[in-house]
Amino acid sequence: MLTRFALEQDVARRVARLQALMKEKGLGAVFIPARGAPGLMGVAKYFTNLVLWAGPAYVVVGAEHPEPALIQWSAYGAQWNRQEATTPWVENPDPDAFGRSLEIARQLAGATRRIGIEHLKTSWLVGEWDRFQAAMTGYETVDISRDIDQMRAIKSAFEIEEIYNTGRIFTQAFERFAEVAWPGVRAWDAATEAEAILKAAGCFWGRSKYSLDLRPYTIPTPLDRCFTEDDIILFELVYTGPLGYWDEMTAIYSFKELPASIRAQIEAHERVIETAAQTARPGVPIGKIAETNLQTWKDLGFPVIGRHTPDCHSIGLDESDGPSSWFTPDWPLEANMVLSFHPSTLLEGTKAFLVSDNYLVTPQGAVRLSPKTWTYRRIG
Repeated sequence: MLTRFALEQDVARRVARLQALMKEKGLGAVFIPARGAPGLMGVAKYFTNLVLWAGPAYVVVGAEHPEPALIQWSAYGAQWNRQEATTPWVENPDPDAFGRSLEIARQLAGATRRIGIEHLKTSWLVGEWDRFQAAMTGYETVDISRDIDQMRAIKSAFEIEEIYNTGRIFTQAFERFAEVAWPGVRAWDAATEAEAILKAAGCFWGRSKYSLDLRPYTIPTPLDRCFTEDDIILFELVYTGPLGYWDEMTAIYSFKELPASIRAQIEAHERVIETAAQTARPGVPIGKIAETNLQTWKDLGFPVIGRHTPDCHSIGLDESDGPSSWFTPDWPLEANMVLSFHPSTLLEGTKAFLVSDNYLVTPQGAVRLSPKTWTYRRIG
């Protein structure tokens, strides 16, 4: 059940797993920076359920302390996290939140003098890293990025239920889009109606985008762009759900019957997804999904010229929180990984539809984590 108590219990289990890893590696503390921006807070949120709108926060986990410390520069943000975070240890020191976080890290590290860090190249500011090194003279730092990504890539039953719940909300948003998108309606107005469904359900960070030229690249339209009866619309929603889990979902619409060639492309894309989903089993390298997609397109007689994005990647509290078919193709899939699935073969003429949803890896293959069972819909 998606209750506050269930969330607290799930986060407590995550912290316990991290502390077990710390003891295995002889770490006294783990230091986790966070920023109020997508892709820069997922690890911190995983262990505290923090929320951030702007500015930094720092999470320090001790191997022996029962609660993570959450240190935030913003007094308003700290009040928000006293409501939302699962840890009661929330501080708002004035004026130096980073300095206070360093003090706590030294305290929690204790005699081990070993501190774990994560995602140095993406999560840390240069100045913060320089200051951290200066303050931690005599301490050893250990990069545990891969260990943390391995941990959070495998979703708990609670997380899987929440990700499916987000997929359900997204499905309602696409149904609403079909009700309001007509020739003459501004693209922004139709997107607003879909996003209102998400916002009303508690979805937070995100954006809506379109492709209207048969290419896969989705971007916001000009404000005055109105739909025409000849449009073939690919509409994309990329948002976090009520508890911060990301979803990337698309749908294709038209007002008129599709040309036979486009209909055939969409039907082929659905076959590509089904074949790839059957391939996505525990033990299979994630890069095999991209290879399968490419081969299936060729087998169906479609000329291939390349790729436009990763075919799939782990998704959770960050848009990519683990293995990726593009960046880590040899990383083996495991049961209960959740993949953002969007076969990305680029066809002749730079044509492709970005068709995406979240899928759960099971021993029988990947299954869709939403009730949306269609790719294309004619409006009208």
